[in-house]
Amino acid sequence: MAPPPPTVLFVAALGLTLEGVVAPVSRALESHGFRRVAVAGRGSVTPSLRRSFDEVHEITPFRRAGLGGLVRAGRDLARIVRDERPALLHLHTPYAIALGRVVARATRTRHLAVVHGTLFGAAGRSGRIFAAVESASARFTPWYVTENPDDQASYRRLAPRSQVRLAPCGGAGVDVVGLRAARRRADEGGHRAPRVLIMGRLTPDKNLDLAVAAWRLARQTRPDLELRVVGSTVAREPSWAPPEEAGIVPAGWTDDPAAELAAADVVLLTSLREGFPLVVTEALVVGTPVVVVDNRGTRAVARHVREGLLLVPPDATALALALLAQLRARTVQIRPESLLAWQREDVAAFHADRILEAVGGMPTGVARGAGPDR
Repeated sequence: MAPPPPTVLFVAALGLTLEGVVAPVSRALESHGFRRVAVAGRGSVTPSLRRSFDEVHEITPFRRAGLGGLVRAGRDLARIVRDERPALLHLHTPYAIALGRVVARATRTRHLAVVHGTLFGAAGRSGRIFAAVESASARFTPWYVTENPDDQASYRRLAPRSQVRLAPCGGAGVDVVGLRAARRRADEGGHRAPRVLIMGRLTPDKNLDLAVAAWRLARQTRPDLELRVVGSTVAREPSWAPPEEAGIVPAGWTDDPAAELAAADVVLLTSLREGFPLVVTEALVVGTPVVVVDNRGTRAVARHVREGLLLVPPDATALALALLAQLRARTVQIRPESLLAWQREDVAAFHADRILEAVGGMPTGVARGAGPDR
């Protein structure tokens, strides 16, 4: 009788993360004979998520749930680990990494942490707690994948005996062909007012009041400039609502974000913390210029871009001037080797190879840019 296939248990606080970031990696693992199981906070799993995994479990919600929620979620996760007996826990986002690290040690299960962003250097209580927790416990995780060189350097310092690899792109990469097709469709459209686009989660964490302030200043020079806000709130997260004023056009989340990116004249991102922002990467692939606040993640993207991305300090006047400059320039040029490395299939293969390495298998080596420091 053949032994059962090895199981990889993917853990994230939200089903949204599993669906948007982890599902392509899960699909890339299918041909290697793994059983792929997903775990997320209760109430965040959508029916479509189940198409990319063999099994989906929901546990006590633990994102921003306080110590009690984390303890209950830890018990739930430990029970699932004992039942599933995974070869590897694949952990995503800070809450899941902290929770999964504890459960992995308690159950003696291998684990790999994918760091989509950190709070290192962040001001306030959350930043101090994060730094203290990671300083004390980062060394207990044997394998890391980070999305920018700054986070890679931080974890190499905190976990000097761990393997810390740098992913070629954020999340699961981008659909280059689909994004380029969206640009062609947008170019066929008619004339409209110039548009600045904000797209993503509507939460104060994204520093969206600063984005509005910058747009207002830019509008003093370009009175016809529109601010389109595409996004939605997330459960258990503080919400932000766009002001009701002329020129601001709010919209709910869309099933076709590529069309929104292609229809914009400039994409604006004012978040102070990012791992490797996909909305920025996708906008650049579409061919839409971007203005971003300088942080660990946006600096990582800038390394790959010759023209079309402006890094700016978190200041409304500086951001407004950058918006006006990008409206005039309308030029994007990505390094060709970076564009190849960002493709979704290659990024998913990179993460699949890291999983194979962690469980003692042989990586495929098909992902571009998967050398020793990648």
